Amino acid sequence: MLEPPARLSRPRDPRVDFFRGLALIFIFVDHIPDNTWAYGTLKNFGFADASEVFVLLSGYSAALAYGLGSDSGALAPSFQRAFKRAGRIYLWHIAILLASAVMLYGAAHVFRDPAYIHNMFLQRLGDEPFGAALGVISLTYQPNQMNILPLYVVLMLWFPVMLLLFRRGVVPTLAVSATIWAVANYFKINLPVNTPGEGWFFNPFAWQLLFTTGAAAAVLARSHELINRSAVLAMALFYVSFSFLYAAPWVPIAWLPDNPLLPPNLIGTVSKPDLSAWRFLHVLALAYVAGSLIPVSAVWLQRPVARAISLCGRHALEIFALGTILSFAGWIVLRQIGTSWALELVVTAAGIAAMAYAARMLAERRSVRDATTAPAG
Repeated sequence: MLEPPARLSRPRDPRVDFFRGLALIFIFVDHIPDNTWAYGTLKNFGFADASEVFVLLSGYSAALAYGLGSDSGALAPSFQRAFKRAGRIYLWHIAILLASAVMLYGAAHVFRDPAYIHNMFLQRLGDEPFGAALGVISLTYQPNQMNILPLYVVLMLWFPVMLLLFRRGVVPTLAVSATIWAVANYFKINLPVNTPGEGWFFNPFAWQLLFTTGAAAAVLARSHELINRSAVLAMALFYVSFSFLYAAPWVPIAWLPDNPLLPPNLIGTVSKPDLSAWRFLHVLALAYVAGSLIPVSAVWLQRPVARAISLCGRHALEIFALGTILSFAGWIVLRQIGTSWALELVVTAAGIAAMAYAARMLAERRSVRDATTAPAG
């Protein structure tokens, strides 16, 4: 999501941009509170949701952008780019948080509805502005739906370590990453927030495993070591099917059976903050199925709708920021006018259209910039 424009020695994989863009759209839809259309997003069809897809593909894209897996070349430029990117994401996070807070505090004042503040845990900004400001700067204060970009700041700081590890090989890198994940889960290690006894919603010590795995997949794909095997595909399909049955997405639909086929306590807790193994394996299975069954040259990836979604994936940081603001704006509209599936559809579709239009404008601006800076031939 949050790496700079890729400097690739090979053509972009359109599947990566498409599914990153689709994940961004799902995140936007999911972030509109009580949105009926969120029942159609990935989170209802298995253990993982759009967040896992996005982090995995971000690791994959970052590996290609930074030349990960190469045994030659200076490390300092890649380190500098990673730190610069982390700083940019950090500033975007603060900007989005402040813009959202202004919007929601304004809505609370105009409509005399404190839910806009309390439901998003923004009240500390008004009750204790100095302490809240320190929390925003230190990333220890993360209001509701404001906890994704802090994770990416840490992931980009982890990237230089990952770069060094990959020069030792893919297996040692994944072994170190998995060990960190296991230790963090076993000993409940997390970064602190300003609420005693709690930690970051997206525990970076756990979620770095998904980012690293995505990068490892890119390294292996570049060296042609990823092979589609029917046995692995069968296992992946089985796991995706099991996850679907466990999630039982038909239960909330009134005219379908209201009982799940599997007992809800069959596998215990499926923790998102700590990246439960169930969620981790689910997103890997989904990625393997998609990579095996969808060729790079798939014609439908060049269709207008797919290309619009892919452009969102190419400009992920900006589109994520816009999607966050639009999700809050959509919530205000629905809360004031009233909810119905038709109005929710209009608000959701308008937001997606705005994201697609913004991505197109960003792509055109980048094309103009690249044309003006290209050396004369």
